This record gives sequence, C-alpha cells and structure tokens, in this order.
Amino acid sequence: MKTIDKLEAELVDRIYKLFLVKYAGNKSSFAKASNCTETTVRRVLRNEQGITINLLIRMAEALDTTSTELLKDLDLKNEGYK
Repeated sequence: MKTIDKLEAELVDRIYKLFLVKYAGNKSSFAKASNCTETTVRRVLRNEQGITINLLIRMAEALDTTSTELLKDLDLKNEGYK
C-alpha cells in the first residue's frame, strides 16, 4: 500500500471511531451534520472516496473536534508519496 493510502486509511479510521461514538453508526445524521450526502459518508468510511480539506473540516466539526486533531501524529512528511 502506498504511504499516502496508509495515511488516509488511518485518518478514516479515526473519523470512523469518533462517528461510532457520537452518531452510533447513524450515517444519515452524520451526513446532515457534515453538510454532505449519506452516499459521501458511506464512500469515505469504506475508503472508496478521498477526503477533501473542505470535507475533513466539516466532518471534524460534526464530530466535535478539529481537522488538526484528526491529523495529529500522522507522519505527513512529503518524502515517499507516490
């Protein structure tokens, strides 16, 4: 797996864990709070769709956190991305 894919998978995992706690698996409620479609939520959580900065910020807000906190401690160095 490419490094960037691993980072995105870790980010989605963090979002998913918070989503389960706050929304108890209710994708519809999470989508509404994130101002996106339920299809988008499903695709992101299944790693079928990448997350834009805009979507990351909206999801973080819906999860009562920040994009900075979600990205915390991920190795975001530019080397090795292909």
